[in-house]
Amino acid sequence: MRGDLGEVGRLKQLLDQFSDATSLRINYHKSTAFPIHMSKDNIPACIAALGYRRDGFPQTYLGLPLSCEKLRLSAFDPYISRADRHLAGWQASFLNPMGRAVLINSVLDGQLAYLMSALILPLGVVRQIDKCRRSFLWTGEGESNGSNCLVAWDKVRSSRYQGGLGIRDLEVQNTCLLLKLLHRLHTGIQSSWANWIREHVCLANLEGDIQGNHWELMREMLPLYQAITTVELGDGKSTAFWHDVWTGEESIAERFPALYSHCKLPN
Repeated sequence: MRGDLGEVGRLKQLLDQFSDATSLRINYHKSTAFPIHMSKDNIPACIAALGYRRDGFPQTYLGLPLSCEKLRLSAFDPYISRADRHLAGWQASFLNPMGRAVLINSVLDGQLAYLMSALILPLGVVRQIDKCRRSFLWTGEGESNGSNCLVAWDKVRSSRYQGGLGIRDLEVQNTCLLLKLLHRLHTGIQSSWANWIREHVCLANLEGDIQGNHWELMREMLPLYQAITTVELGDGKSTAFWHDVWTGEESIAERFPALYSHCKLPN
């Protein structure tokens, strides 16, 4: 919605018509508005016309922290607290370590999957959650020390085939879930999000009109996605000649660096 009085008036009219048609009353005192890229002169009048309370960022939107700037560690405190509450509510003393491992993987990590599929978790957040998981696994309590931990945490996070306990590595899981976003873009999956992205960027290098920290992260992950996937010929819109893997396990740029150094159009 554009930030002018005309658009605000139309929105207020639609909300009032909805209330009259459904007999559901909107509590404007509990509603908030977030001005983005608006003229400072227009903001007070628009807020007054809506009757909302003005608020700022960061905010929670669809269960995710939303901010115009890079998220601070404090923005993830609710998710860490939620993990602590779940761990404290389980009767850990009645479970052996394998039972606790099942709860960690099936319940605790499952709750983080939605967050990790949209955002990259800061390393500090991963460490705090790992601290909670490690203490719950070995002691069933909120704290633990080195003498309580029977196996190194890196080994615990290994798969059972490698001698570990199968506790998921949150950093690896986070990366894999974010790579799914790139996969949706490159495999022709039809969704409103994917279609909108395809209209605004070149899929071969993700350059285009979209800006922001999250999109910069997508660009940084593109080489990894290209390295673990192979090309299937189509219309060529999502193909990067030099950086995609055509055969074997290396891209042409990696296999022939001297030739690539003479390329005038690397992207």
